[in-house]
Amino acid sequence: MAQLKIRDLYNLLSQAPRRRDLEQDGIRLVYDGTAVNLSTADDPDTVIARASICGFVTGSWDVTAHRASLDTVMAWMRMLDGEDLIDVAPFWASAPVVLAFATGGQVGVWPVIACPTAPADRRPAAVSEGRAER
Repeated sequence: MAQLKIRDLYNLLSQAPRRRDLEQDGIRLVYDGTAVNLSTADDPDTVIARASICGFVTGSWDVTAHRASLDTVMAWMRMLDGEDLIDVAPFWASAPVVLAFATGGQVGVWPVIACPTAPADRRPAAVSEGRAER
């Protein structure tokens, strides 16, 4: 889980390219224990924006989420106090994996395309492939 100020996460997400500027519909977020980095699925090695975390440190994670759902996430975040902290973590209790945002008892989710840090049987691609093999 990454813990950031809502304002910092909002600023990070607002730097994501528009859909027509992407070759694929994927926004990649990587948490390394100190910051959350934003890139795209088409160019995962180019960091577009970075937000430092606040609070406690947990294990790192890596997700690629749908750009099409980003506007909904950001609209929800605009209703929150930008100075409050928000917890951001992939949630893989069941497939599909989602990226969960939690603050002050409220939770928002963002559908995930890929989560290489999820357990192998919970990754979106692994679940789809498993169904195809049956």
